[in-house]
Amino acid sequence: MKRIKHLLAGFLVILLAIVSPAASLDTNASKTPGINAPITEQNIVKILNRYDKDGAYIIKKQLAAGDDILSWFSNGRIIDGISIAVHEETHAYSICSMNETRYFAGRKRTIPVRHTQVFQTKKMASSIPKELRTFRYNTYVAKPIPNLASNVQGIYGLLNEFMAYRMSMNNTVCLYPYYEEKNADWDEWRVYINFCENGRLAYAEFKYYILHYLSYAKQHYPQVYRGIVANKPFCRAYREIEKEYEKQNTRYSKDLKKMQSVFAKKGYWMNISDESIVAGKNGKMMGIGRFTKDYKKLVKEMKKMKYVKLHRKLAG
Repeated sequence: MKRIKHLLAGFLVILLAIVSPAASLDTNASKTPGINAPITEQNIVKILNRYDKDGAYIIKKQLAAGDDILSWFSNGRIIDGISIAVHEETHAYSICSMNETRYFAGRKRTIPVRHTQVFQTKKMASSIPKELRTFRYNTYVAKPIPNLASNVQGIYGLLNEFMAYRMSMNNTVCLYPYYEEKNADWDEWRVYINFCENGRLAYAEFKYYILHYLSYAKQHYPQVYRGIVANKPFCRAYREIEKEYEKQNTRYSKDLKKMQSVFAKKGYWMNISDESIVAGKNGKMMGIGRFTKDYKKLVKEMKKMKYVKLHRKLAG
C-alpha cells in the first residue's frame, strides 16, 4: 500500500529538555537497542516489541504491507522519529476508501466504520471562538491542505487524527521506562516531554473539534447529525479511542511527578508549572514550554452542558 503522507503540525515546536536516572540493567533492557543505535527496521521493532505493543502491531502490519517506515526518520535518533512513524503509519493502516475507515483502538482491536453523509470541516471554522483557535486550528480546520482527511471526511477524518495522535502519545508514554533504562540525558528527555506536551494538547483539540462538529451539524445539517449519532461503529470507535487517550494524559502527569525525584537523585533541581518545565544544575538552567493554558481553555469549554451531552451521545 502506498502511504499518504499527512501534514504533521504537532511537532513544529522547538524546545529544550531533561536528564534521566541511572539505567536498570535487567537482561531484556540490555538487549534493547540503545538511544544512539542505528536507525533500522529491526531496531525500531525491537524497541516497540518491548515497550509499546500497540505501536509494534501497527508498524509490523505496515512493514508487511510494504511501507518504508524509515522515511519518518529523516535525521537524529530512533527516539526523534519513532512517535512520528507510529502516528503516520496508523493513518496508513486506517485507509480503506474515501467512505470507510479502519479505526485502531489498541490491543489488536480494529473497528471498521462506514462513513455517513458529512460536510467539510472548514465550514464550521468561523463558528469556533477566537480564543479557542489553538495550535492546530488552521492546519486541520480553517486552512487545511487539499484533500486533508480531517476536512473532506468531516467528523470521520477528525476521529482519524484523534486516533493517530492517541497512538503517538501512547508510544511516547510507553517509552518512559526506556529512557530510564538507557540513562537518557537532558537532550533526550526533551524529546519525551515535547511529544507528550504536544499529545496532551492534541487530545483536547481533536476532542473539541469532534464535539463542535457534531454541535454545528445538529444546528445546520440535521440529516448529517442524525447519520453520525446513529452510526454505532463510529460511536464505539470514538468511545474507545477517547477513553484510552485520557488514560495516557493521566499517566503522563504521574510520570512528570516521578521525574522530580529522579532528577533530585542526580543533583538537579526541577520546577514544573503550567507554563514550563525547568531543571538546573551547577548554574546551568534548561527549560521547555508547555501548552497548559490552551489545554485548560478547551477542557473548560467542553464542560459546557451542550458538549457534555454530545459526548454522552457518542460515548454512551
